[in-house]
Amino acid sequence: MSFQGNGITFLNFDHTYPSQKQLFRFPHEWIDFTDLAHTNLYCEPESLQEIEKRLRLRRQKGAVFIGNGNYHYVSYLLLQEIKEPFTLVLFDHHTDVGSGDDPVISCGSWVSYALKHPYLKKVVMIGPKSSPQHLRLSPNITVFSLDRYNVSPSMLFSIIPTHSVYISIDKDVLRRDDAVTNWNQGTMPLSFLLACLRHLLLHKKVVGVDVCGEYPQASIDIFHPTCREANRKNEHANRLIMETCFHYASTHPLLA
Repeated sequence: MSFQGNGITFLNFDHTYPSQKQLFRFPHEWIDFTDLAHTNLYCEPESLQEIEKRLRLRRQKGAVFIGNGNYHYVSYLLLQEIKEPFTLVLFDHHTDVGSGDDPVISCGSWVSYALKHPYLKKVVMIGPKSSPQHLRLSPNITVFSLDRYNVSPSMLFSIIPTHSVYISIDKDVLRRDDAVTNWNQGTMPLSFLLACLRHLLLHKKVVGVDVCGEYPQASIDIFHPTCREANRKNEHANRLIMETCFHYASTHPLLA
């Protein structure tokens, strides 16, 4: 199979991508959200509607770079565009299912909202630090916790019931050697993540990919050692993720 998208859309919530210049060699566009209020961590309904409106106007229906993990709820909006049965494959150090009664969507509850999608048949999570009881009881969720990286990526294929998959990556699933984020991180090697991506791209129709987990960088801090480390590692990880996806791209000659 292949990645069905084309190009990159950078979402500007937090000014984290301008310094990752290696990513600009891919066809790309920008959508700015810095004028919206009440979007950090939690997103109020009015702002969520405006984000969805702007996303619909994007031209690059390929990979979406969201920003830091505080905005991971944007994945919920991207999933709404899918009109065929699919599986959500989520690489994340957190389950993002919330408590089940969250009145406002957030970066920590968006998966519970996504489960209401009529075409979403299963959620496969790789990398959470724990597997809560309510997840184990749900037939629609399979969790590979952080101690399961010795599992072959082929196991992903065996438990995905649909031909189409959507891949969402929060780089907080990665070890500090490979990424620096604003959340507590897991221990997954980048090489394992890339191996899983290759297996999915070879055997499934990937209808979308999004990536978050950047390290927030205020302009006054860009030369701080932590910011420099974060930019270097995150840019490298993002570039390899995109090169892996676009190696299998089927709809854009520049990305073949």
